[in-house]
Amino acid sequence: MPSVELMSEQHFGTFYNSYYKRFFRYAYYYVNDKHTAEDITHDALIYYWENRDKMSSETDVVGYIMLTLRSKCLNYLKHLQVQNDYNQKYVELHEWEVKARIMTLEDADYGDIFTKDIMRLMIESLAKLPLQTREIFIQNRLQNKSRKDIASELNVSLQKIDYHINKANAHLAKDLKDYLPLIFLFLYKIL
Repeated sequence: MPSVELMSEQHFGTFYNSYYKRFFRYAYYYVNDKHTAEDITHDALIYYWENRDKMSSETDVVGYIMLTLRSKCLNYLKHLQVQNDYNQKYVELHEWEVKARIMTLEDADYGDIFTKDIMRLMIESLAKLPLQTREIFIQNRLQNKSRKDIASELNVSLQKIDYHINKANAHLAKDLKDYLPLIFLFLYKIL
């Protein structure tokens, strides 16, 4: 194995030609794509060449390049996983949207179905809040009790009631953010 101090440009060319296939096979085994494996292999070799001056003369060149390949393959696969997760969520959202449209077209009273679904989602989201916040929000927004009546009933200040209502509103906006466009679309259609 050549060491860093012996690696001249001519030696590197010989080294590149001698080890390229081995490095390529390693990368290809993990990424399972010929062009990606070629790019990763080439990048790892060039990365070594550009950084060889920073290494100790006793650095194992093959080991160093294999570690670089490993890192580049891992980064590629993690990026691929993020893309796949995003694509899967996009497909799921699209499927849900198509199902919702089919249901609304099949049922003449789609407003009730949609309202029930949104209410179910909202109740599930509210269940994640502390009991007092949830109860104050439900009394004010769903039972139409005034803030003053709730404050009097619970023997707390109006500011405390406002705090809990704002906390619940912020939580719902964050928790149901993926559904807000559909809620607005629904409201726009019925107005």
